[in-house]
Amino acid sequence: MVLREELVSYLDDYLGVRLIPDYGPMGLQVEGRRPIGRIVTGVSACLELFEAAVQKEADLVIVHHGLLWDRDSRVVQGPLRRRLRFLLEHDLNLLAYHLCLDVHEEVGNNILAVKALGLHNIAPLGRIGLMGTAEEMEYTELVELVRYTFDREPFAFSFGPARIHRIGYCSGGAPDDLALAIAEGLDAYITGEVQEKTMHMAKEAGIHFIAAGHYATERLGIRALGEHLAHKMAVEVEFVDIPNPV
Repeated sequence: MVLREELVSYLDDYLGVRLIPDYGPMGLQVEGRRPIGRIVTGVSACLELFEAAVQKEADLVIVHHGLLWDRDSRVVQGPLRRRLRFLLEHDLNLLAYHLCLDVHEEVGNNILAVKALGLHNIAPLGRIGLMGTAEEMEYTELVELVRYTFDREPFAFSFGPARIHRIGYCSGGAPDDLALAIAEGLDAYITGEVQEKTMHMAKEAGIHFIAAGHYATERLGIRALGEHLAHKMAVEVEFVDIPNPV
């Protein structure tokens, strides 16, 4: 058992929330009961996740995609109203960690992915992403590795070289960073989502592009964060997988 404010303070410091500007308030988003003994983690704040947390008698939910974003309306209605009402009625805390969880050097979505993909000589790619080198492989080998790492069938454009060595990566929705990968002369770029313009960019630049799914690429960090917390504090933590095909 730990007090909510102690846990929030620890996570805010561990993840460097104050050091990384984001698109909304990160950390505590909805206040619930103070004593925390059981935690549920998940990728995105949604009613199904909150209902699972209550069934598991959790006191707190930690997500990568929270409820509150700068770009959204301040009017509390529709799905937002139902989600907030459920949290408040069940005295359930909600914490959200977005970009700070993408870039974290230990439990970040990106570092966990590039290590799982076997990359070395890792360096930044833009603000959030990473790039590195791998043992030379064929395109089909890379696709199989991505499929195994994220446990889903990727969407891909194969326009790169026959042998792949230098690879860029950014979790979630970062198809625009394909331009950074092209500028770096990479052989392949992997992210979560694809755009309409992606095909022609990849084709004209001669680079492989692989979209492994926004949700799938962002399960790694929130799961690792929960495991870290379970070892660090006197709390039980369980990851709840609510698959999303996007």
